[in-house]
Amino acid sequence: MAIRYVIVSLVLAISVSSAAQGNCTKIDSSSRPDCPQALTFFSRIQDALRNNDRNTLSSLVHYPLRATLNHKTVLIHNRKDFLRHFDEIFDAEVRCAVLNASAKDVWGNWQGFTVAGGALWFEGIIPQGEKPDIDAPDFWTKYPLKIKTVNNDAYYPCASP
Repeated sequence: MAIRYVIVSLVLAISVSSAAQGNCTKIDSSSRPDCPQALTFFSRIQDALRNNDRNTLSSLVHYPLRATLNHKTVLIHNRKDFLRHFDEIFDAEVRCAVLNASAKDVWGNWQGFTVAGGALWFEGIIPQGEKPDIDAPDFWTKYPLKIKTVNNDAYYPCASP
């Protein structure tokens, strides 16, 4: 039983350390082909947050956006609601975590891209009704990246940037 615990602990430690490092600047077999676009998009998010540019951030969101208000998961359906709840969605912890992250922290998988321990997720958004061709040469670059989730009901230990 003790050896099983040690093995499980090692596997978890390796998973956490590799996930924390990201897979877009250090390309490996798990890296997505659209990592360059993800890095550029993440930089745009950081610039908008750093400048408190709410309008730009609202344009980088896919609606409905999944977030948490009053400890309940909600869908923010439009730009007006996003701007009304902006300070709750991008609370101090999320802002700090995102602003202190770097390109080395961008990590992608089948669910999209994330940073800062899952503080936010973004993905290429396929228009409703479109049937994507995953074998097309432009599949990984055709669809615009948008923020789809902000996990603002979690604790992100962070020192202010």
